[in-house]
Amino acid sequence: MSRGRPPCAPPRTMGRGRRPSFGAVSIALQDFHIKRRFPDFVGTVRPGSGTWRGTLQPRDVSPVYHVAVEYVLGKVPRVTVTRPKLVPNPHLYADGSLCLYWPKEWRWSRKAIIAETILPWAANWLLYYELWLDTGEWLGPSSHDPHKEPGDPDGD
Repeated sequence: MSRGRPPCAPPRTMGRGRRPSFGAVSIALQDFHIKRRFPDFVGTVRPGSGTWRGTLQPRDVSPVYHVAVEYVLGKVPRVTVTRPKLVPNPHLYADGSLCLYWPKEWRWSRKAIIAETILPWAANWLLYYELWLDTGEWLGPSSHDPHKEPGDPDGD
C-alpha cells in the first residue's frame, strides 16, 4: 500500500492556501467536458484546436439551433449558429459569431471550461435572441446600454 496521497486526492496547496498552477485546459479535456455536459455535440479534435457541433434549443417552442464552437488553444472560443440563419442584431460580431460576454467584465481564460461557460452562455444568448425577436428589446445582459452617452468609456 502506498503511503503517498491517493490518486483522487486534490492537489496539495503550496503554502498560504495557493494551489499549484496547471496552465491551459487541454483540447482533450475541453472535449471530455463538452461530451459529458452536451452529449449531442460532436467534436473534431486536432493538436491545439477543436471544433464542436451540436444543437441547442432554449425553449420547447424554439427552433433547434445548430451551433458550432471553434477553439484554438489560448485564443477566445468562437460560437456561431449555422442554422437557422439569424436576423442581424447588435449582439453579433461582424463575422457572425455570438457576443456572449463583455470583455471589460470577463475575459476568456485558458483555464476556463467551454462546457461550463461558453456553451451555457450560448444557450442563454439564444433565449434572449428569441425574446428580442418577440419584443424588439434585448432582455439579457448587454454592454449596449441605451442609457449611456455616446463616447462614454464604459459603453461600447
